[in-house]
Amino acid sequence: MAIQKILILRFSSLGDIVMTTAMIRCLRNQFPNAQIDMVVRKDFLDLIKDNPRLNQKKALARGEGVQGLLELYSWIKEQDYDVIYDAHRSLRTLILMPFLKARHKFYFQKHYLKRSLALTFKLPLLKNFGRFLERYLLPLRPLGVNYDGKGPELFISDKTLSQVALKFPITQTSQTKVGLIPSAQWPGKRWPLSNFRELIEKMIVETPYHFILFGGREDHFCQDLVRELPSDRISNLQGKCSIEESGAILKSCEFVIANDTGLMHMADALKKPSILFLGPTSREMGCLPFHPKSIILEKEMWCRPCSKNGQAPCIRKERYCLTEISSEMALNAVKRMGQSLSL
Repeated sequence: MAIQKILILRFSSLGDIVMTTAMIRCLRNQFPNAQIDMVVRKDFLDLIKDNPRLNQKKALARGEGVQGLLELYSWIKEQDYDVIYDAHRSLRTLILMPFLKARHKFYFQKHYLKRSLALTFKLPLLKNFGRFLERYLLPLRPLGVNYDGKGPELFISDKTLSQVALKFPITQTSQTKVGLIPSAQWPGKRWPLSNFRELIEKMIVETPYHFILFGGREDHFCQDLVRELPSDRISNLQGKCSIEESGAILKSCEFVIANDTGLMHMADALKKPSILFLGPTSREMGCLPFHPKSIILEKEMWCRPCSKNGQAPCIRKERYCLTEISSEMALNAVKRMGQSLSL
């Protein structure tokens, strides 16, 4: 019997959902006429709502608890899927999956034990872990789904681009624009703000670029990063953009300077290279940008990586893995990026 209906479950988070997009494309390539649906958390629906490779895009409201899962279960039951892929392996999907019926059920492998041993005892168990965006495809190999090597992708509608052009005129200027992403969900992954401020000051003097600062509503430190800096050289959009609007603005940038966080993956999916600061996480964790011109700034230390998300307390008096990446090192990377992109 042919596979006609496929469901993907991946509720969060921003970067992880972006990294599933390569898998979605490859799944569509293998099953061009199938109905492929996806469920994400409501606050991340912007990431997939314009994806033409998906049919139904369903949102699960954040904090709905048991009632939300019951409603989702009822909806899935009515759809009668041939394939259900748990691409999350969260507590909620682990509760849900045993009750769902499908001819084929697949599960993303997080390798909890291997990762825990590697992080705790510094064992070389993550060396061949592979990129997350490729690992999302591995469980689907029995269906003939294979990676096409084209990386992640993000779709933004012409309507959104037009609305953003009116709301944020800076996106339409002829200035070469560079995105700044100083935040991260876990503070332990953030390059020191004092270093970021030093870098911005140096870039204003030594480069011709206009800088666009991204940040969430709670990232009030962005005000300090731009304080007394010329507004014709830097635009602070902290707290002013939705995820969808952020994508449209990133599309106008030539490259981004970022911590290991979701907006960096959005830029990557929009084919924008990154200058990426890696500290408590590392390239072995599999979340590197795909763009071949991206530059990774990191300090080799025996204690890296120390945690999956950078949330674990540092065993040292400070996170030298980040503090020892100087603003001068970052400025040199910016200049190399400019030369690489012929800016």
